[in-house]
Amino acid sequence: MQFEWLCRKNTLHRFDLQHYPSEASGSRFRQKVYRRSRLWHQDLPDLIKDKPEFDALSADNPFVLMTGPLTGMRINAVARWTVGSKSPLTGLWGESNIGGYFGAELKFAGYDGIVITGKADKPTYIYIEDDTVELKDSHKYWGEDVYTVNDEIISDHKGESKRHGQVLTIGPAGENLVRFASIASNKGHVAGRTGMGAVWGAKKLKAIFVRGTGKLEVAHPDRLDKLRAELKELYDGNITIEGLRAFGTASHMDVGIISGDIPMKNWQQTDWEKFDEIGPIAYGEKILTGNRTCYACGVMCKRQAEVKEGPFKFDKGPGPEYETIAAFGTMCLNSSLESIGKANDICNRYGIDTITCGSTIAFAIECFENGLINEKDTDGLNLTWGNSEAIVAIAEKIGKREGFGLILSEGSARAAEHIGGNASDFLTTVKGLEAPMHDPRSAPGYGLAYAVTPRGACHTASPIYPIEGGGMYLPEIPELADEITGMSSEGKAKLNIACQDFGMFFSNCAVFCNLGAMILNATQAVDMVNHVTGFDYTIKELMHLGRRIWYLKRGLSNLFGARANNERLPARLLTPMETGPTQGSVPDMDLMLKEFYQLRGFNDDGVPKREVLEELGLSELASLLYQG
Repeated sequence: MQFEWLCRKNTLHRFDLQHYPSEASGSRFRQKVYRRSRLWHQDLPDLIKDKPEFDALSADNPFVLMTGPLTGMRINAVARWTVGSKSPLTGLWGESNIGGYFGAELKFAGYDGIVITGKADKPTYIYIEDDTVELKDSHKYWGEDVYTVNDEIISDHKGESKRHGQVLTIGPAGENLVRFASIASNKGHVAGRTGMGAVWGAKKLKAIFVRGTGKLEVAHPDRLDKLRAELKELYDGNITIEGLRAFGTASHMDVGIISGDIPMKNWQQTDWEKFDEIGPIAYGEKILTGNRTCYACGVMCKRQAEVKEGPFKFDKGPGPEYETIAAFGTMCLNSSLESIGKANDICNRYGIDTITCGSTIAFAIECFENGLINEKDTDGLNLTWGNSEAIVAIAEKIGKREGFGLILSEGSARAAEHIGGNASDFLTTVKGLEAPMHDPRSAPGYGLAYAVTPRGACHTASPIYPIEGGGMYLPEIPELADEITGMSSEGKAKLNIACQDFGMFFSNCAVFCNLGAMILNATQAVDMVNHVTGFDYTIKELMHLGRRIWYLKRGLSNLFGARANNERLPARLLTPMETGPTQGSVPDMDLMLKEFYQLRGFNDDGVPKREVLEELGLSELASLLYQG
């Protein structure tokens, strides 16, 4: 197994640990150093250029974990970091964004990130404490759920330091190679999308434990303190932030229902008489026990939940977020908030992406309703709309890859191929990734974002969701300063491009939280990075760098096989509603895609033209895409 670390001083250290050692070892057999800028723009393709056709579950698939320059700072909404690899679910570039405390702890240990290649011979976990880096046997943790592993690893290293450290781990779903398995830290902070947990499972990597005693330096502390004071006034009493503090992300249930943003019955309706039974007020009355936060963030949008008795009993722990409530609730017409909490608990413990899991179950319910599958196929489960017991039961079967759960653990697109008939009519996937719980019929720009984002249907790769949804305003960027034209598709290509270019800085590199930081303007975000790092970037320069990074990600998915024919929304998302807030509205995908391709400089196949990549300094990527 090979490990590569990128440390805070802009160097990449490579550790070639080809074989699992018989004794725990931190020996560094070979070291190679690169500049950080070269890693992302040129050297990362080196890891795959000789064999881009590799399977995502093979040893050839590299895994990248990266913090941002703000991770570990005591500032609101900057505790996030990212992971990326080839996705076992889609076969394309996969990535996921995660918050919590692990990223900060990794920075305190002296590292910006980790790149993992190869595969261990035995179940393994990585132990990092400042300069000490060891591979350790994880047999005792293999098969255990996320919550158990988190507590046991911390307990096993208790007493070695005054700091208890942080754990990043997969659960049984990752070990079982569920294609949408997640990676979790501190139990409730989850890198959920695109199956990164299955990549770890294939590598026999159970967890990373990190403990750091270092301190982070700030280039311009006086300037940062002044900005902090400005931001305190901004955050205090802000209605968006207060909503997140009071109700967490579940607050969107009350907002989204007004605009028709919340998908229901597998995207077939936008209203439901039982909706209030799973809304934020009901959440507070039925299952809420408290709130939590990410490192040094005063927004405190994380919820704690518990059900003390009944068939959906679960211990106090991380509560369901908005996406989970919609995926297991409105998507399945399930009005039992207790069962949604239980499904969330199962997904957290097994390590499963709740968006894909809930969407796949909703897809299966529709297949059941239409006679494509029956109780014989579903292990006796009456998989009907609103059947809370069946929904919870099938979620656990997915985590175990047991019975019908084995079919659904492949994701809805592969399940549709297995089921056959007209099952594909009920899919909500783009490029193999199930759409998040935001309806492009209410905001057409979402539809274009779902189609062209490198990883597939995604609302977090750029700030398109808060900007088109009206929660974020960036007047310093001309393309984002204009008034948004509601349900019109006009101008949404231009809007998306500006969101993508800025988003590579904001959401992917800095790394700001798309929720807690949506009230910042562009100047405040850029100033924060400059004050911490000592850089003197302008907004225009960061937009250019963001564009380059976006093309790199796009090129990786093209390298893995993505083409223009993948960039269509499924029919279900393009079927107009007969009633409700989005009545008659559908995104004009032909209009938006044509404009987007022209502006981005794509060929008819959806691949960036060679000269476009070369102008951006991505000549090696261009050579890979156009070789021969």
